[in-house]
Amino acid sequence: MAAVLYLSLHFVLLLSSFTLSKTGNPLPDITDQEFIDVCVKEHNQARSNVSPSASYMRYMTWDNDLAVLARKWAGNCLFKHNPHRAHPVLSSVGENIWAGAPPSNFQLKSAIQSWVDEVKDYDYNKIYCSKVCGHYTQVVWARTYKVGCAVIECPSGVRETTFSHRAGVIFVCNYATAGNYVDQKPYENGQSCSKCGEEKCVNNLCYDSTRDGSIRSNWTPDLDPALYVCGVFCKTVLIIRPVSLLLIFGSVYFIQRRCPNIFAYIN
Repeated sequence: MAAVLYLSLHFVLLLSSFTLSKTGNPLPDITDQEFIDVCVKEHNQARSNVSPSASYMRYMTWDNDLAVLARKWAGNCLFKHNPHRAHPVLSSVGENIWAGAPPSNFQLKSAIQSWVDEVKDYDYNKIYCSKVCGHYTQVVWARTYKVGCAVIECPSGVRETTFSHRAGVIFVCNYATAGNYVDQKPYENGQSCSKCGEEKCVNNLCYDSTRDGSIRSNWTPDLDPALYVCGVFCKTVLIIRPVSLLLIFGSVYFIQRRCPNIFAYIN
């Protein structure tokens, strides 16, 4: 009977996992390497292609603490900027936010591109935005060199949006050092990399192996909501697994009552 129970349990859990993989569509976590790579690549690509060209534009790399901070704020499902941005090492933190609905519509590259596309509303020479363009200027701020992003599903909606009544998603990127200082251009125009000095020029960006290395810390912002919020995928798992166990034990009990002489042994 132990074998019957084991095989039944194994089969049902495999079935539930298969069902979840087909019906669930969990968003990437901040440790997902593909998510990290795309975030960094899309930002650096935008920085490499600025027009007019930048004489000095830092290469951007990933920072885990900025990603944790982004996840913390995204977990609030609120379409407003975090007023308490902080980092254990870096002195200042910038932030970009994107929100949409339904969650299935989220495309990482498209979300970042929507910030980059604000360039059409930005006059570099006059330092003037005809519409919203602060997301773009933060993406291409020359002195910014670290980024960390997070995306969170909001089953009850993203507050302070026109779609707050239905399930949505919020995507947050934090940057260090922060950009968007009043009356300052995001970068200085000139021949690409002409002011990199001893830094290496990589795709029109200035790279410094020491500065651009990983910043190691065990920092976690207080009360990170994402650590305690159970989304749709999580809730589905929590429901299916105990129900599966009840069905297994019920089936075994029924078989024992109907066929008491059936036994299975494991040597």
